[in-house]
Amino acid sequence: MKVSPMDLTIRIYTLRKLPLLAALLCSLASAQAAGPSSTAPATTAAPAQHPIVGTWTWTLPGRQCAETWQYRTNGTWLGTSGEEVTQGDYEIPSKPGLLGFYQVVETVTNGNGKRDCSGDLHEASDERVTRFIQFSPKLDQFIVCKAESLQACFGPVKRVPG
Repeated sequence: MKVSPMDLTIRIYTLRKLPLLAALLCSLASAQAAGPSSTAPATTAAPAQHPIVGTWTWTLPGRQCAETWQYRTNGTWLGTSGEEVTQGDYEIPSKPGLLGFYQVVETVTNGNGKRDCSGDLHEASDERVTRFIQFSPKLDQFIVCKAESLQACFGPVKRVPG
């Protein structure tokens, strides 16, 4: 069987591209197997063993006023800050994203309309807030950031024992 130079060129080109094609297919298969990105918020309540579950507190620098947040396994939270009391729902993925942050989406469902530790008033009209938190290795503290970056954060927010 005689092979033309054109056939030979096509076969060599195809063989050279085969490893690239195989790598592309493998990466697509592993991405599909991994499922949704771990930074996408979960749509269900946090399991009891999730590190967010529990009561947390943070004191504003230079003030005697503390904020306290209680995250429950049923996907609801209760927060107090100064005279303000708010409640709501939250969503959090089961694992952090690639940079080690959990994306937490909180929706305020009820509030008493009083001033928080900063002196601010917040409306309780289904306001949604997205935060990015990163836990300490012992899971007894976390920081709260505006994005998956350490550029604009506060904390540490400390776990209340018990």
